[in-house]
Amino acid sequence: MKLGLSLYTFGADIHAGKMNVHDAIRKAAEIGCDGVEIIAEQHIPGWPNPNLDDLTAIRELVASLDMEIFCFSCYFGKNIRSDRPQTRDELIHNAKRVIALTAHLGARIMRPAFNAEPVGELVDFVNAVLPTLEKYGVIWGVELHAPHPPSYYQEALEAVDSPWFRLVPDFSCWQGPNAPGQIQTNPLSTFEPLLKYTVHCHAKAHMFDADGEEPNTPYKELLDMLAKHGFKGSIAGEYEGWFINYLPSEQPARTLFNLLERYGR
Repeated sequence: MKLGLSLYTFGADIHAGKMNVHDAIRKAAEIGCDGVEIIAEQHIPGWPNPNLDDLTAIRELVASLDMEIFCFSCYFGKNIRSDRPQTRDELIHNAKRVIALTAHLGARIMRPAFNAEPVGELVDFVNAVLPTLEKYGVIWGVELHAPHPPSYYQEALEAVDSPWFRLVPDFSCWQGPNAPGQIQTNPLSTFEPLLKYTVHCHAKAHMFDADGEEPNTPYKELLDMLAKHGFKGSIAGEYEGWFINYLPSEQPARTLFNLLERYGR
């Protein structure tokens, strides 16, 4: 499996203006990452209407450092307009545009933050853009994340049944009940039937103990499950503790990547 970091991990320095997307990419390479995950709204200049030259510069920088862009994360929401919710046609048009931008950036997986209730609404939306995903060679990786249980995603994946619609599990779904921000924990057994759909993972972390372990998250067990399944995809460490305390990003980034290497190499 390929190991790296989400640039979200460098959020404290990025939000403080001490680091930009290019700095974060270089730091990830220095730490030893195989690749990175980039979040559109936080890391792409001019988003949601980026200059293609900026995307090209990011793509070329990542390639020059012998890394890859594991995943391009973005948000699809009905309420991005100030005057009214977006229509279904507007949502689909925007999704197709972002798929093309993902391909231009050089990412193979796109993780849109878009879940819906009932699950059929998500299925309908994904089916509407499947031809565009296939055209550009981009996989829609739906993120397994609270508040929906793992069964919600299994239902959606079985309904769409396409190699262009796959899963991005967030490790926080299996954190212990005392983890910061935890809404609902799930037994590890719920990951088993979803392994075959998994193409990328978010290795969420909020804190570390003196041994460099994330005390709320069963990293060893989750990575063992992926390894035994023969997982060949990517895992991006995602440190979320920065928003609690704006300390410099490098040390937690290194600690998190070391934790991934401990159990994932």
